[in-house]
Amino acid sequence: MADVTELQARRDRLLTRLESLQKRVTHGDKTVEFDLTQVQTALDLLDREINRTADRRIVRHLRVRSEKDL
Repeated sequence: MADVTELQARRDRLLTRLESLQKRVTHGDKTVEFDLTQVQTALDLLDREINRTADRRIVRHLRVRSEKDL
């Protein structure tokens, strides 16, 4: 399993690549448009893995109230 610094380095490299990507490329009379959702999905997965590895979880509390005896 990768540690937090390695995961952060991967995320930084992916962000650098994302900044250099072009969504639309035109050559002559032809145009190609790329879908960049895979890069965003990869970023989301890396963010989740970084949060899980760093143990920065969201603490949730469930409070149950009732008027009747349980």
